[in-house]
Amino acid sequence: MSSFLRAARGGLAIVLATIVFATAHGWAQAPGGSTAGAEPSRVEDSVILLLSLAAGFVLLLGLIAKVLDLRLRRDGEVIAVKGVISDALGGDPELFELPLTTRVRVPLLRGSPVTIRVFGEVPSRDIKQIALSRVKRAVADELSVRARVKGRGLSVRASKRPLRTARSG
Repeated sequence: MSSFLRAARGGLAIVLATIVFATAHGWAQAPGGSTAGAEPSRVEDSVILLLSLAAGFVLLLGLIAKVLDLRLRRDGEVIAVKGVISDALGGDPELFELPLTTRVRVPLLRGSPVTIRVFGEVPSRDIKQIALSRVKRAVADELSVRARVKGRGLSVRASKRPLRTARSG
């Protein structure tokens, strides 16, 4: 847990304890003392409003910290998914030397699928299908989340010299 989140929780606990103490025991007042022209109800209302605003601010800080923590975890998941795909593409001799890159988008909410886009240039449509099937197989085998693989960024370029592959010898 981050230190900012711990501090926000501690601040919230202090504010809540103050509110509970103030409402349960009442504000300390001297018997027969004067409030110097201010009505007690107006003073209490302004104090309660101030404490409510402070509690809302602390809750807002806690929410921001939680979202930032969630985004940090999602960034770690992006790196893990990119590593799985990189290993899958680098392990195939037909795809090893090709300039293929991926863009991974992990949504903030858990129910949505991970989007994987493959970019680069390949010499033929067959190699394009091999690359996409290799990525889809790696995603299905090694990831425990739903994922969509998109290969619109893969373009086929005509090469002047034939590409040597493991299948062609």
